[in-house]
Amino acid sequence: MFRSPLPRAGRFLQVTAVAALVMGVSACGGSGSADGGDDGGDKGRQSTRSVETAYGTVKVPSEPKRVVALGDTSLDTALYLGVEPVGTSSARGADTAPGYLGAKAESIPLVATVQEPNIEAILKADPDLILAAPRMEKSQYEALKAVAPTVVPKNETWKQPAETYAEALGEKEAFDKKIDALLDRAADAAGGEDPGTAVVVRWMPAGPMVMNADNMPSSLLKEAGATLMPIAEDLDSPHSDALSLENLDKIDADHVFVATLNAEGRKALESAEKQKSFTRLKAVRNDEVSGVDGQVWSSSAGLYAMEKVVEDIEAAYAE
Repeated sequence: MFRSPLPRAGRFLQVTAVAALVMGVSACGGSGSADGGDDGGDKGRQSTRSVETAYGTVKVPSEPKRVVALGDTSLDTALYLGVEPVGTSSARGADTAPGYLGAKAESIPLVATVQEPNIEAILKADPDLILAAPRMEKSQYEALKAVAPTVVPKNETWKQPAETYAEALGEKEAFDKKIDALLDRAADAAGGEDPGTAVVVRWMPAGPMVMNADNMPSSLLKEAGATLMPIAEDLDSPHSDALSLENLDKIDADHVFVATLNAEGRKALESAEKQKSFTRLKAVRNDEVSGVDGQVWSSSAGLYAMEKVVEDIEAAYAE
């Protein structure tokens, strides 16, 4: 999630500065347009279509050529649908694009961090469409839409952001077919056996955070027939606060999927594994703890991430 809580004066100055940058780039032969209006180049002559977003209806190019994808899910979705963005953001807990995307993403220029976009770098990328992360702050959206049509998806379900990105790219039909196939595969991931209870946690230095039962990995576990722990079902946020080791009974499921994002999280997990409160967990006693990639299991909801999660679920229940 991008956050930039600027006061009203700060937001005005930011948007004004971006407008000045756009004018400067345009004068040098580049372009920036929020509404698809004629800018003297190919982008101005493109036909458009409308996409419903968190900030209203946005007109996007019918055939976008230069896409900036900010966030793991937008980058993942674009690449899966055959679109190579001209710019992206670093992954959460990293200074590169998401590692699970491998060579597919390593040559794409970084034009943003998880916290905020680099407007000047995005201008230089000369996008005709920007796919932004869900819940982007209005001030940052205003700055980006001065550069190119910007899509900030609604986030009412875990599938909605990726669906909106696919629609903006003109690939919604292909997306629907691919996601339906992955959901069918998830339904068979337990091989017809009862997977029992399950929980997904992201281990942080302060302790484990339980991931919401409505996020992508937990939803795929439910597709496979697993019952999520009550703490995950009761959450109103993407994840719980970090649990103390004394409260690990709240994740005492038949199978525990443990994600880490960085070395600090892995070190904290290694320390916790030596504690009695951890070793007495049912999943630990029965060797039903699966270590999983934190970028995939707690940060992304794209199709490549879905594929990896389904593979991990299949592997967990095949053991």
